[in-house]
Amino acid sequence: MAPTTHIRCSPSMDLVTQLRSYCRESLAVISGWTALFAACVLVYLPGLEGPFLLDDFGSIAPLGNLGGVTDWTTFKAFVLGGHAGPTGRPLALLTFLIDANDWPADPWLFKRTNLIIHLITGALLGVLITKILHVLTYDKQHARWIALVSSAIWLLHPFLVSTTLYAVQRMAQMSTLFIAMGLIGHLYGRSLIPRNESRAYLIMSSSLGVFTFLAMMSKENGILLPLLIGVLEMTVLASQQERVSALNRYWVWVFIFAPTLVIFLYLGERVFRPNFFDVIPPRDFSIYERALTQPRILFDYLQNWFIPKLYTTGIFQDHFEKSTGIFSPITTLASLLLHVLIISLSLIKRRKWPLFSLAVLFFYTSHLLESSVINLELYFEHRNYLATFFLFVPLVSLLKNAVNRRLFATVSLGAILILAGFTRYSSTIWADYTSMVEAAAHKVPTSARAQGQYAADLYNAQRYDESLLVIERAMVTIPNNSFVLLTHVNILCKLGTLSDSDIERAAKVISAKPFDARSLEIFSTLTTSVVERECPSASMDGLRLMYTNMLQVPENADPHSLRYSQVKYLIGFIDVSAGRPSQAVAAFEASLQARPGAGHAMLMAALLATNGNHEEALHLSDLALLQMETSTDNALGVSRVRMSDIMEFRETVRADMNAALPAGQANQ
Repeated sequence: MAPTTHIRCSPSMDLVTQLRSYCRESLAVISGWTALFAACVLVYLPGLEGPFLLDDFGSIAPLGNLGGVTDWTTFKAFVLGGHAGPTGRPLALLTFLIDANDWPADPWLFKRTNLIIHLITGALLGVLITKILHVLTYDKQHARWIALVSSAIWLLHPFLVSTTLYAVQRMAQMSTLFIAMGLIGHLYGRSLIPRNESRAYLIMSSSLGVFTFLAMMSKENGILLPLLIGVLEMTVLASQQERVSALNRYWVWVFIFAPTLVIFLYLGERVFRPNFFDVIPPRDFSIYERALTQPRILFDYLQNWFIPKLYTTGIFQDHFEKSTGIFSPITTLASLLLHVLIISLSLIKRRKWPLFSLAVLFFYTSHLLESSVINLELYFEHRNYLATFFLFVPLVSLLKNAVNRRLFATVSLGAILILAGFTRYSSTIWADYTSMVEAAAHKVPTSARAQGQYAADLYNAQRYDESLLVIERAMVTIPNNSFVLLTHVNILCKLGTLSDSDIERAAKVISAKPFDARSLEIFSTLTTSVVERECPSASMDGLRLMYTNMLQVPENADPHSLRYSQVKYLIGFIDVSAGRPSQAVAAFEASLQARPGAGHAMLMAALLATNGNHEEALHLSDLALLQMETSTDNALGVSRVRMSDIMEFRETVRADMNAALPAGQANQ
């Protein structure tokens, strides 16, 4: 009986032991994910207190343009009125309504939602990595731990802080979220081919179509989903071709090759445009120079990912020197050769080293639009939010297979804690704009924006000597930079030491360059300071001469350009303050003709009314009424106005006119 009992019980006992082991392992993985999400919230918590920044105001502030989003008309105006890209990115704009429907709003709410999206995307990345490892026949438990550690590195990496805590970068987040869903949907559908081919292709086709569309409506690089599926197919799936069903060639042509061809034709067409070698405002580089610079920038991205920094340059990215030739600087050629080597190796070894090839090709494909020949800014950290998905997966997998369980846990936990510490530090800096500026100014002395803003902050803190030291040092480090020169002139003005000769020296440089539309605020600040006699030695005519000289620059002289509109506005600002209302009206009308808009017209009308030019103010308000329905760029940084606002303004101006009339004439 004993042997018989033993034979019957042994399998049962083994099963129980295996079940207990499986339950312990599963509980450990669940606990790991729970701890990861808690850690992510903890490290990002300080940054949620941070303010709105730069592009936030252009994309989110329109919530209040029509008195808030309160009905279908205002909903449509905000969600479908975006200007951040060719699509307007309506889906990303729609998500901002989760946090507020009017302006001003609480930035904490927007950053909170960004963090939630970050956590959801990290969870989807874990699912995606697990599915990929299952295709590669990894042990289930090994796959779970590799996915957890790889996702933890991505979620807690300090290089992604600027995407998560910059409210407007929800556009990049949402696009990445839908691309991750599309990749998961493709793998799920593909797994059904042996059992139900028609259902498999229905799921793959609908998944690719729906999630590509949703990703594109969040940000245009969502169109890369078919190419990224192609990368997955030619690496991970191709390495398992003996046991994984091949895709129908017609499906591949329609859903992968055709979109890939469209994208390459689009990019190729830009290379052959006549202006490929011309500097196209508002940039100070040509498309050719941008393309030459990107290999160095991609190398910098990789360096920041594999050698994390305690704090990056954050929102200030104007420090990166453009490449003007293949040998200028020499790192252009070196970086290009390095990328060619890495890509070539990944293509050659794509079946033998599928995880390595996936990580490499996914990174470069994700950068195909934003890091090539489209006339965007040279450098932005958020472009790596999607691209870095798999960069650490090969290393984590290698570590898991090379060492025992305890050492793997120790090394992984150590790396995750270091990244979490770095991200916590960065998050603390992001909690305050002043600390962000100071950290960036110390990190990148060649960033004109960081140095100028830091000098201004020091001045506002009444640290005048330090403020002058910072901006004068920047004038040496970044010679002939308009933003730095303007900041220096502004500080001298506020200190009461600015003279016409100072303006003349700055004007020689500034008026010879294309006007930077992003500098309108600092030009307006200087103009206001001069007209309000904050710097008595500086004359309005001297400042006006600088503005009129700007119109000698061909890019500024185009009567249909944003630059022309803004320069004309500044000239009108001077004229109305100098008591030349007819000249001011002429300048304002020219500005409006270049960039129509009721809000712009009312800003000018208010300037005229404030200076007692009531007839002229009413004339500009008439133009505002005519332009109420005009859709335009926000040329002067003002919000849209309502009809009721204009009518109230006109009543106030008429009342002021009547009050100024002699007794007995007021009501005539």
